Amino acid sequence: MKGIFFLMLLFFSFQYVSAQESIKGKIIDKGESKPIENVSVVLLTADSILSKFTRTSETGAFELKDVKNGSYILILTYPKYEVLSKVIEVRDEPVQVNEIALSSQSLLIEEVVISQKIPIRIKGDTIEYDAGSFETEKNAKLEDLFRRLPGMTVSSDGTVTANGKTVSKVLIDGEEFFGYDPKIAIRNVRADAVDKVQVYERKSERAELTGIDDGERIQTVNVVLKEEAKKGIFGNVEGNFGTQELFDAGLFVAKFNQAERFGITGNWNNMGNTGGGGRIRSNNQITGNPEYKSIGGNYENRLFQKRMRFTSNYNYNHNTNETERESYNKELLPDRIQESRGTSSNQTSNRNHSFRAQSNFRIDSVRNLNINLNANFGNGTNSNRSERTTWKDTDFKLNDFEETNQSFSNRSNAGLRLDYRKRLNANGRNINVHFNTNFSNNDSETRVNSTTDFYSGAVLDSTRVINQLRMSDNSNGNIEAQVNLSEQFFNRKLNVTLGYSIENSNRKDRTDAFNASSSTEFNELDSAYSKNESNNVLQNGANLSLNFNTEKWNINVSNNLSNRIQNLGDTYREIDLERSFWQNSLNSNANYKISNSKSMQFSYQNRTTVPSFEQLQPFQPRTNELFQQLGNPNLKRAINNTYNLNYNSFKLLKSSNFNVNTSFNTTHNPIVNMTIIEDNGKRVSTFYNISDKVNWNLNGYAGYSQPVLSNFMVFSPSISSNLSKSFNFLNGELNETNSNTNRLNLGLEKQTLKTVDVEWRAFIGATTQRTSLQPHLNSTNLTTGTNATVNYYLPYKFNVMQVIHYNLTGKTKVYPTAIHQFYMNLELNKKLLKSQDLILSVKAFDIFNTFNNINRSLGGTDYSETQVEILTQYFMVGLKWDFNKNLGKKND
Repeated sequence: MKGIFFLMLLFFSFQYVSAQESIKGKIIDKGESKPIENVSVVLLTADSILSKFTRTSETGAFELKDVKNGSYILILTYPKYEVLSKVIEVRDEPVQVNEIALSSQSLLIEEVVISQKIPIRIKGDTIEYDAGSFETEKNAKLEDLFRRLPGMTVSSDGTVTANGKTVSKVLIDGEEFFGYDPKIAIRNVRADAVDKVQVYERKSERAELTGIDDGERIQTVNVVLKEEAKKGIFGNVEGNFGTQELFDAGLFVAKFNQAERFGITGNWNNMGNTGGGGRIRSNNQITGNPEYKSIGGNYENRLFQKRMRFTSNYNYNHNTNETERESYNKELLPDRIQESRGTSSNQTSNRNHSFRAQSNFRIDSVRNLNINLNANFGNGTNSNRSERTTWKDTDFKLNDFEETNQSFSNRSNAGLRLDYRKRLNANGRNINVHFNTNFSNNDSETRVNSTTDFYSGAVLDSTRVINQLRMSDNSNGNIEAQVNLSEQFFNRKLNVTLGYSIENSNRKDRTDAFNASSSTEFNELDSAYSKNESNNVLQNGANLSLNFNTEKWNINVSNNLSNRIQNLGDTYREIDLERSFWQNSLNSNANYKISNSKSMQFSYQNRTTVPSFEQLQPFQPRTNELFQQLGNPNLKRAINNTYNLNYNSFKLLKSSNFNVNTSFNTTHNPIVNMTIIEDNGKRVSTFYNISDKVNWNLNGYAGYSQPVLSNFMVFSPSISSNLSKSFNFLNGELNETNSNTNRLNLGLEKQTLKTVDVEWRAFIGATTQRTSLQPHLNSTNLTTGTNATVNYYLPYKFNVMQVIHYNLTGKTKVYPTAIHQFYMNLELNKKLLKSQDLILSVKAFDIFNTFNNINRSLGGTDYSETQVEILTQYFMVGLKWDFNKNLGKKND
């Protein structure tokens, strides 16, 4: 392995020092024949990517060093002078440019216009990337393009982050393509069909439709296709087969017209619900013995002379798995440390159908109607066996727990949403009517058999056996209506929206737990494990929203004041509760455009959180003998405050970008857990308001990206930090938990698509966890890791990709051993056919069989380790065909 890295280093060094020349010249004033100082000299590649930059000296001279062979565009700019461009060819020798004369604008007869691509633009709160400025490999997909964009990353499982925030929505021309799974778009839509990529924080769908800001923000990526890419057929077919009888087969086909889009996707594998036989970047750990089948379709069209936009999709999946798990847990209590160790095995099978349709209909020039329909239904089976033993201070056994259960369930859900908008006058006045309804039903049948042994010292004290049949039926109905009136003032710079909303929801939740009266009959109702609840919520609210827009500012302030009446009943427990709460939600957001390349956003939310039915209910049905949940009917609402600050900056001449995101959240009068753990390990939990304490959380992120080594590589460092404080009660004592995590991330990337591409990421961080209950166990542990992907482009259309991953989780006072995780994957592929659309590949995962699958987590007073049955080392042979007819190709 050391030899491979040494060869890579030699290769990079050779590439860096060879075939590099200089460009020299002099700039003068055409009218006065005098040198001009500080003229901007910009050297762009043939596809308008910045390569070099300098300024002229006092004598008007300039020099651009270390320029590789190729064709370039030289651009000269100086205030109040013409903008001049010149094509430069560099061929194995220094280039001496003849003396260049610039004319003052006052002497120009006609305007000189220079057209060029700008790799990144900032438009208000949107960062826009020009896709053509970031080269990708032939047949590359969206996820490959995203990896090239500064500030964006794609993890091995397909999770996209932008400027430190996880992306929740990926849109194609503003629409969700295969909305039930956004990963379908990033893994199948071709990169060469993309014109622009836009990153922004989107309001919730409801806020966009009603005009009332609810404070929710969704990190969104919108992919704008090229005009020529809006018509064509493309897709791929892939099959992978490997050791351990592994297989992964996938199909994706899409047809685009200007107004119509149609797509089909399918997958069948025994590697998990995302497959992965073709993705070498992933560690591809296979958990248990899975099998996954899915098929889906997506259809979009513009109908009725393009007045209606119709989108629909359907998906069916069948997912089965068998897993085994080992777990170890330590819990810090005021007077002791409680430990537990257990094993479990689980078999699951789930089938699900989902359907969604959406139409946006422009009735006429003043009226619009949006209709959304969604439905899903399915069933599942689950069989589980678990064993767990709990000790006090590692020496005294408290209890043994053993349980087996089998369950069968059916579930269904359907929802309808209508939004009607009408413009009332030419000045921008409009009315919006919103209606939403949703109904769901879930029923299940579960057979439970458990045995709990309680110990006093080393002596068995008592045994509790549960042999039950539990029949559950849960239904929920919700109806909501809202009307909003909007008016615009001051030449439409100010928009004011006033609205009223009413919502009613009804939920019925019944569980009948029958004890066995014989080996075959269950007819004795156990009220401690049963419930017959009915929950009703009626909420009325008034909304006010102000939106102010200027060339530099966009300011939005909205407030919702509502009254919530809750009714809770349970005939099995003779519970009849009614509670009334006033709720207030204030949301404000300000976006300031500092310049075309800089922007800043600030937001503030203040909202109240009312206790849930589960938290208010005095007694809740039990599930086993070791845990009992109680409610608190006297709970009060909590008050939350959230502050967010974002800053984005991009410098064109340096091709650098800088992003900062911070978030601070406080919860006053928080609702916290109050837990009593008895001497035999039994846990009784309830809820309590702490009026004199504040839970808070602070997050920060700063990221920077800039080409280095004469644009040889892109350097991307970032830092992130999280600090938090929270409270809870354990055995009557107030526990304060303070957590602090700081992390430094480094990245280097070289993408030439010619010889060797390198993508390297590394991080080092430290996590400090402190509790007031057992301060002598407070400690700081180190975490660090690196991931490198190297792609070698070999003769005869061969490629070799190498992925190396290492991660370290440091030791703590609770866990005195560190966890090392390492694997290396390799792939050799050969591009076939003249079009290179057919790829034959051989892949090896975890070559040295070294991956450690222990996962460790810590939170407050709980420390846990889990180890799941996984397969990490295996080998696969695959064949993939990418086809493309017209998509992204310009007509001659």
